[in-house]
Amino acid sequence: MRPFAPIIATLVQVVASTFFQVGCSSPPEMVLESDIPNVQGLEPIITRDIQRSGEQVDAVEVLYRGDITATQKNVQATRDRFDDAGWSLISQQARGNTTVLNFAKDTRTARVEIALNQIEPMMSPAVLQVRPATDATFSTAPSAGIPLVLPTTSQSVLLEGFAPPPTK
Repeated sequence: MRPFAPIIATLVQVVASTFFQVGCSSPPEMVLESDIPNVQGLEPIITRDIQRSGEQVDAVEVLYRGDITATQKNVQATRDRFDDAGWSLISQQARGNTTVLNFAKDTRTARVEIALNQIEPMMSPAVLQVRPATDATFSTAPSAGIPLVLPTTSQSVLLEGFAPPPTK
């Protein structure tokens, strides 16, 4: 049994190092190794409705959860990630506890909704939706699980952080 001891020890080291590397890894910066950035600081938990044309991801929806303690920093870091990946910011709206970012690149649009969970900030949700620019339902369909009231065109667009809740 002694000749196998070094082999077994090596296998144990490989398996243990794999577990430690996986446990300490951070979320990938891009969705499905594409040109679509993940939301900064949040963990992707569900990726669905994937459509590809060759190597390019044409459509996808990603649901995230994570700790949002500095909302403005999270939103700005997400904007920076999209900018670095060649996406153009089309609009940013903030209302209540939700910020919506809309981007465009090539023939696609991306919508990022980041919502602060005031009761449990460590479980704050976000949704990323990428659709072909010709998809008419893209800008009007709110994501499941995040209550969202879209501002009308007469409402102002805030450039940073969250807007105060509307007065009743």
